[in-house]
Amino acid sequence: MLRFVSALFLFVLFCLPASAQDTVLPKDDFYVPAGSRVDGPSISANDNRKRAGSALDGVHTVRLVVARGLLFPEDDAQPGLWVEAIGESADRPQIPAPLLRARTGESFSLTLVNALPDSSITWFGLHTRPIAAPDSLVLAPGETRIVTFPAGLPGTYMYHVRIGQVNNNLGERDLTAGAFIVDPEGNVPEDRVFVMNIWSQADSLVAFGGYNTLLINGKSYPHTEHLTADVGVTERWHVINASQRNHPMHLHGFYYDVLRRGDMNESTSYAPEDRSLVVTETLRGFDTMELEWTPSRDGEWLFHCHLSFHVDANNRLPGSHHGHGHMAGLVMGITVNPGPSDLIEMGEPRHLTLTVSQMADSSRFAFRLDDAADPDARRHTDRGPLLELRQYQPTFVTVVNDSDEPTGIHWHGLELDAWADGVPNVSASDGKMSPAIQPGESFTYKLTLMRPGTFMYHTHLNDIEQLARGLFGPIVVTPLDVERDASVDHTYIMGWRTPNPQNLEELEVNGIMITDPQPTVHTRLGTAHRLRLMNITAAGNVSMSMTKDGEIVPLQFISKDGADLPDHMRPMLDQLPRLFVGETADMRFAPTEPGTYELHVGYGGPALARQTWVVE
Repeated sequence: MLRFVSALFLFVLFCLPASAQDTVLPKDDFYVPAGSRVDGPSISANDNRKRAGSALDGVHTVRLVVARGLLFPEDDAQPGLWVEAIGESADRPQIPAPLLRARTGESFSLTLVNALPDSSITWFGLHTRPIAAPDSLVLAPGETRIVTFPAGLPGTYMYHVRIGQVNNNLGERDLTAGAFIVDPEGNVPEDRVFVMNIWSQADSLVAFGGYNTLLINGKSYPHTEHLTADVGVTERWHVINASQRNHPMHLHGFYYDVLRRGDMNESTSYAPEDRSLVVTETLRGFDTMELEWTPSRDGEWLFHCHLSFHVDANNRLPGSHHGHGHMAGLVMGITVNPGPSDLIEMGEPRHLTLTVSQMADSSRFAFRLDDAADPDARRHTDRGPLLELRQYQPTFVTVVNDSDEPTGIHWHGLELDAWADGVPNVSASDGKMSPAIQPGESFTYKLTLMRPGTFMYHTHLNDIEQLARGLFGPIVVTPLDVERDASVDHTYIMGWRTPNPQNLEELEVNGIMITDPQPTVHTRLGTAHRLRLMNITAAGNVSMSMTKDGEIVPLQFISKDGADLPDHMRPMLDQLPRLFVGETADMRFAPTEPGTYELHVGYGGPALARQTWVVE
């Protein structure tokens, strides 16, 4: 059973098998220590601001050369990797690969060169879009080929190269990939293109200490590009996952509209009434999206992958300087320049105190919640207690750190002032900054609650360790004039009990192990219930379903990330679509028959929590 569970967890953590390309480099030759002298070109970080090649009469002529070079994921004084990359010449390789961009109705003429003397290469994605399956083209060492094709229909796509043959013992080599954008006719709004790439030695994303680098436009945080934006000016981004991992992409402080989703082969545009309003959207391997968001408050914010393993500070090459803070990898900072704020406050301020401590063996965090308006309503929990908050009511939460390590709380999904967003030593505005709250100290966050919905709070420091020890909790925001009825409003928050779970006893829902039943619910026929699901595991995706007598009972999908779906986008589903890390979703259940039902929450297979519902 343990062997089966371990295999299940490897699948859950990363969702797709680790890919690898068979390079000709000996296993120990890819790593270049800091200060080493290496003959060969340095690989440039491609910010995707300039399309490759030249254009004449609607034909984009580009030369693409696969060569080896030295990649510095951070800065030139750091260690590097000797890897394959694509450039417009052999002495100018880039990561990500050069940007291919044209308008629909235009075409490409590409000269493809394999400058590797000892490896064949296979090109994928150099063809007209859309297409049912990607074409491929193999080039022998030293070979050159010319391909021409129409660009095709508008969309956000990608292309990539595989080096040699697949060999699952070498890890991932997802660096030889780039953006392929087809613009519509007419005026195209100003935009940016961001491509995520991964390089890793086998299994080194599971156990730190190997050779990992996770890049956005060729750099790892904090050396990724720091973006600037203006209040009231819409940002439009193409975001491309050029790796085979899944990346739930989370924007702090604001919602964004998903305009388009796609992959290497196809791209689907959504009408305005069909667009998803989210704070986290997951890109599976080789997925793409186009998004828009409009800053409505100034300050310092983040856009990042919410898989803890993809932003952890330890995800740097051996020998890197670690004085750059508590994150690395797939993170971008954003400065929104000063401007008016959209925040609304109504009613008398509310004051809460959340005290964080540790259990006797320090393995888990414990909490005490105090409400200044009700001194007798102290709540003690070994996981973050449910915070029931009211829309527009200014709420001050003082976090007291009685544990023996620094921490900080991020108010996930809430629209608030940047200084209260809770990323230690990053979130800032109005001359204030969210600190790392040291042992024995406290900090007061101001929450402004712009919409009713399902949200979370969690640590944003030493995430993997602190999340797995329970430093997280659910938030429910109710409309200003509505009282929450806990008998029909249910929260389910899924987390880990250890940083590297090896069995089902190390998974939990609402602080209860997956293997133990949730408390039974008793209800009456026709009563409508709201089921709020939150995924704050360090990695993996969860779902929810309901059965009666072994048969599926559909649930209605009504909200995502705290934003209610419009009526025409509220489907009845046999199972909630997979909810990745950093996502929340609400389902509606109104039983139409009496009897005994069973609610399932979790990863799937044996990793499911079960709750009995008795309907009279």
